Amino acid sequence: MLKVENLSVSFDTFEGKLNVLENVNFSIDEGEILSIVGESGSGKSVSAYSILRLLDKNSKVESGKIKFYDEDLLKISPKEIEKYRGKKIGMVFQEPMTALNPTMKVGKQLLNVIIQNMGVSKKEAYKTMVNTLRDVHFDNPEEIAQKYPYELSGGMRQRIVISLAMSSKPKLLIADEPTTALDVTIQAEILNLMKELVNKHNTSILLITHDLSVVRSVSDKVCVMYGGKVLEQGYTREVLINPKHPYTKALLNALPDQVDENIKLQEIEGEVPDLRNRPKGCIFHSRCLNRKNKCSIEAPLELKVSKDHIFYCFKEVV
Repeated sequence: MLKVENLSVSFDTFEGKLNVLENVNFSIDEGEILSIVGESGSGKSVSAYSILRLLDKNSKVESGKIKFYDEDLLKISPKEIEKYRGKKIGMVFQEPMTALNPTMKVGKQLLNVIIQNMGVSKKEAYKTMVNTLRDVHFDNPEEIAQKYPYELSGGMRQRIVISLAMSSKPKLLIADEPTTALDVTIQAEILNLMKELVNKHNTSILLITHDLSVVRSVSDKVCVMYGGKVLEQGYTREVLINPKHPYTKALLNALPDQVDENIKLQEIEGEVPDLRNRPKGCIFHSRCLNRKNKCSIEAPLELKVSKDHIFYCFKEVV
């Protein structure tokens, strides 16, 4: 359904050109949940926002394709991309309070979006709004519609944002860290809700997260990014049980142990590289505990663990 091929994106800044993405590849099939995981600054959100061409004006796509079914979204006109935004591809932004208009009741916001995206009457839009709010577990949709965002909890606002994104029944939902700043119980509720939407509407989800426990609980596939590059990807179970790239292993080792709380967390020493001057060789080599001399000189080739599980590293390092 969605295939991102060799996507490279740069930004022009006062401090120089930033090569934020470099030859990023991933794909999503119908009804799948793909998680892109990595530290802040790894290129997760830029990859997602590139799909709907929501990047700032100082950005430039250096190369690549983004195919949604048979259409390359990077080649169509600004007017044509509007046919995809909110209609065929929905977006859940990271902070629900900033994604909603604080001066407008949530029902009015939903109605405006539904009328704009679906071209229906106000009466029909109201029916859709009520059904959409029920889909995200509001038992009293008419009452909720009369609330302002500040009158709702963080979890309720996030469900409103999801209902906005799902109101036109898109084929793909992009969710940028939808559980950030929510407590564990509400996180689980939101994640279960997203799985329900996949099952009910056959909606695919591109989930942006830095939380591997979230990846483990909901994703079919996972893509591990660092420094604007994909370092490992495959089916979630394969990657998390049999990680191959040192960065994937380091992320997993940094998770709290669920059995023995006395086990000390293993930090990943060092910092994300300066993208104004991308290092040669493997992008992760300066922080890798198993690095060899060639890691700072040569770019590692793609290695296959199985048909769908790939990583980029020198074999003797792993």
